[in-house]
Amino acid sequence: MAVIIRLKAGELPPPETLAELAQAAKSCKILAFPTDTVYGLGSTALIKAAGRRIYQIKGRPSAKPLPSFVKSAEAAKRWVEWTPLADALAKKFWPGMLTLVLRPTKEGRLLTFGEYQTVAVRVPNHPLLLKLLELSDVPWAQTSANVSGSPALTDGEAVAEQFKDLVDYVVAAGAAPGAESTVVDATEAAPRILREGAISAAAVREAAGQAAC
Repeated sequence: MAVIIRLKAGELPPPETLAELAQAAKSCKILAFPTDTVYGLGSTALIKAAGRRIYQIKGRPSAKPLPSFVKSAEAAKRWVEWTPLADALAKKFWPGMLTLVLRPTKEGRLLTFGEYQTVAVRVPNHPLLLKLLELSDVPWAQTSANVSGSPALTDGEAVAEQFKDLVDYVVAAGAAPGAESTVVDATEAAPRILREGAISAAAVREAAGQAAC
């Protein structure tokens, strides 16, 4: 049975609870939590067993790699090969609803399985998540809180009800915005939009064009 922590929207738990949640994520426990898009499931990306458990909880196809949350653009550079395009887009849209797909560094291979050639990273614009990422000091493997094929959940109580017997912690903090992040392949000079979400393709291309000038 999960430990359920109920908060008001935008509220942070006390420091001891933050420390407990951060240590739980670092120690391979699975958390359900609000984000700036939808509710998510996550844990350390450095322990493959955590990722496998997230796949099992969701029923997620193993062919779909898990994106990672990182605490900052500077932190991302440890794990992915940073490009001028990634730099321009991160400066414009991070923290925020933009996921960047990049090639992993040697160390960044730890964030994914061997068959995948890229890693997706994002800095979320959510005070609780940013604090937990800072305290845990590890990237988080993460995905939306839902059974694969079902709509992503945006209500904390619905997440608590669905996942209370499947995860270790649930942070229920009201409603999440509900918009998906935009996913952009930033490995080359021009952006390749893999999924258009909260940030429009036009906005991405404009930021990329300004960077090239």
